[in-house]
Amino acid sequence: MPQIFTTSRAEAAVFRFPPLFYPLVAVAALAAQAYLPVVLHAAVYLDLPLLVVVYWACATRRPISASTLGAALGLAQDSLAHLALGVNGIAKTLIGYWGASFGSKIDADHAGMRMLIVFTAYELNRAILFGFERFLLGTPVPWRGEVTALAALVNAALALVLFRGMDRFRRWV
Repeated sequence: MPQIFTTSRAEAAVFRFPPLFYPLVAVAALAAQAYLPVVLHAAVYLDLPLLVVVYWACATRRPISASTLGAALGLAQDSLAHLALGVNGIAKTLIGYWGASFGSKIDADHAGMRMLIVFTAYELNRAILFGFERFLLGTPVPWRGEVTALAALVNAALALVLFRGMDRFRRWV
C-alpha cells in the first residue's frame, strides 16, 4: 500500500518542467475554458484554469508561486467571463496557496489524494465565488450544492486524466 503522508518536506519529491510547459498549458486551459462551453453546454461546469493551478501547486509545493499563478490565471479568466474583475483572481490565489501548503504535507502524486484535493479545491473555489457574488456584489444567486458537488466530482475525474498526461513532462530535481 503506497504511503500517502510524508514524514518531512525533504522526502517529498520536487519536479522541474520544460520552460514553455506552463505558459502553453495555461493558455490552452484559458482558451478551452472560453470556447468549450460554446460547443458543449455542459462544459460550463469545468474549471480548467483551476486544474492548472492545483497541478502547479501540488507539483512545485511552493505557496508563493502557486498563489501568483492562481492570481494570474484567475484574472485572465475574469477577463474572459461575466464576473467582476478580480473575483476569480482572489479565489484562485487562495486555492493556489492552500494547494501548495497542503501538497507539501502529503503525497500529492497519489491518485486518490489528487482527486480529493481537486474536489475540495473546486468546492472551495465555488464557495468563494458564491460569497463574492452574493454578499459583496449583491447578485441574487442560489447555492446549488448538489450541482456543485457533481461538477466537483467531474472535475476531479478529469483532473486524474489531465494530471497523468502532464506528469509525462516533469523531471526530478
